[in-house]
Amino acid sequence: MALGTTKFETTWKVVLTAVTPSILNGFILAVARAAGEVVPLMPAGVVKLAPSLPLDGNFPFLHLERKFMFLGFHIYDVGFQSPNVDAARLMVFTTTFLFLAIVIGLNLTAIVLRRRLRRRVSFSPTI
Repeated sequence: MALGTTKFETTWKVVLTAVTPSILNGFILAVARAAGEVVPLMPAGVVKLAPSLPLDGNFPFLHLERKFMFLGFHIYDVGFQSPNVDAARLMVFTTTFLFLAIVIGLNLTAIVLRRRLRRRVSFSPTI
């Protein structure tokens, strides 16, 4: 501000530019953590059986009014409520692997984005 800029310009050009990697990293890690916690999502719309996915080829392609089945609940349902444990074992392992791959993928995305943005934002002195 000593150079004649306004508070808004200082905040927009300097402060937000410097903290953008941390904001994005926090957002992606929060999404990954929410994906790993079943309890807050179960009362919000998890159903025992979801006959159709909320994503299909009809416009609009994302139908938010449809119900969904959370992967964590699916693992619990198939693993502990199935009468044939041997037949359900492969489905439980596959769903668990998919669930872990999504969470690990979100965390790796956060790491890569943070590194790229920190390199772009870093203030290196020119000699």
